[in-house]
Amino acid sequence: MELCPFCKRDPFHYVDNGIGYEAVAVNCCDLGIDLYRGNKAVQKILDLRRSYSPRKKARAKILMEQYA
Repeated sequence: MELCPFCKRDPFHYVDNGIGYEAVAVNCCDLGIDLYRGNKAVQKILDLRRSYSPRKKARAKILMEQYA
């Protein structure tokens, strides 16, 4: 099971297709939805958050506030 890196929840909506459950939609936070759509700005925010540098983490926080 995969978790959203922003809200830490399961980002997918599952539907029973008769054999098992299948992920059919992303219903997560706004940043998570845009991440799974392939938005490059959100991917940059995620890369900055995963960095060890405090400056990059601070920059990611600023970008997240501007994005919302």
